Amino acid sequence: MSKAQWFTRARFGLFIHWGLYTLPGRGEWIFARSDWQPGEYEKLMEKFNPSGFDPYEWARLAKAAGMKYVVFTTKHHDGFCMYDSCCTEYKVTNTAYGKDVLAMLLEAFRAEGLRVGLYHSLPDWTHPGYADEESPEYIRHQRLHTPTAEEHRAFCDYLYNQVECLMTRYGKIDLLFFDYTSRTKKGMDYFDRKRILEMVYRHQPDILVNDRLTYEKEIDLDFDYYTPEVAVMNQPLEVKGKPVAWESCATINGFWGHVNNAGKCRELISLTGGLAGCVSVDGNLLLNVAPDAEGRFSPEATARLTELARWFESNGESITGCGKAAYPPPFGSCYTAADNILYCHLFFPPIGDMILPQLKGKVESISLLRTGETVEIVPLWGYELLKEDDLRIRVPLDAVAGDVLRIVLK
Repeated sequence: MSKAQWFTRARFGLFIHWGLYTLPGRGEWIFARSDWQPGEYEKLMEKFNPSGFDPYEWARLAKAAGMKYVVFTTKHHDGFCMYDSCCTEYKVTNTAYGKDVLAMLLEAFRAEGLRVGLYHSLPDWTHPGYADEESPEYIRHQRLHTPTAEEHRAFCDYLYNQVECLMTRYGKIDLLFFDYTSRTKKGMDYFDRKRILEMVYRHQPDILVNDRLTYEKEIDLDFDYYTPEVAVMNQPLEVKGKPVAWESCATINGFWGHVNNAGKCRELISLTGGLAGCVSVDGNLLLNVAPDAEGRFSPEATARLTELARWFESNGESITGCGKAAYPPPFGSCYTAADNILYCHLFFPPIGDMILPQLKGKVESISLLRTGETVEIVPLWGYELLKEDDLRIRVPLDAVAGDVLRIVLK
């Protein structure tokens, strides 16, 4: 059995971006995009006190919405650690809150039976051994220092030691999501990737590690899964000519980190359609929800997750354990598949009958998954201009965007 089998069955996960940047409420890149006085950003530690943090509520919401795993930001590019790091004092246990939020979160999600993953930033804007054009000094002032060999070696050691702390102090970790692959690091091994990977697999032999330790993918390493971003792929992902496990991350409201008054979340059909779209080409969706400084999901995000839970209660069998179908879907939909069942995800209610390509004579029954209502197969009328293997069906008038047809093949 492949160690990635659970991942390719899970199909849906929760991403959580949370850190000091929630206090200004202008997104996770605010340290780079505003002119802070020396020490000003770090002083946010004195104000970080999320009295509303309840990881068990997050875990319950995620599980009900059909999510099977969580990925939590242990450190973003600003260098602040949301765990009890053994390498720095710049960490959540030294804030006004004083607790190890990572340990609390892992306990809560494991209690709900969900797998746990850790996001860890490869860049660290606070370390003199790191330099990149996508960093505060360049974004603010269009200048870039050149680390000495000793400074860069110290940076690589610091990164290694931080990751080893995560791999040894928090029990079994299922996923490791490194971020990010800067285009300016193309053609170089900037993070000493083989050294890091040897250590990670030594401590966590069953862990799945993503592909972002390198910009190039055609190298002498095969990663456990691959991570395109904020888009649904048009086809299953291949690397070096072989199919690979993959996951696309996206946001519930257009922002990774908390933004004050962010307002409206994406419509439910956008979320369910994106999820089904990923599964239809053998991928996963990792959906980001950003807590605020108090440690709470916004009312809008909570409401949308609750809607997702209602959708998943009726339609979850079309996601978990499913993958690409062997047949092309009809207009306005996509297919997911498991065994001898096709699941047709409707992006909008059809204007009339639907034409299923290549399925004439191959279908045993069709029903509307949400209600169990039988979908009529039109046996004779309207076939004179269709292809010989097309099948015509009549979807109930009460079908809505996001509904799923369950097509049992003979």
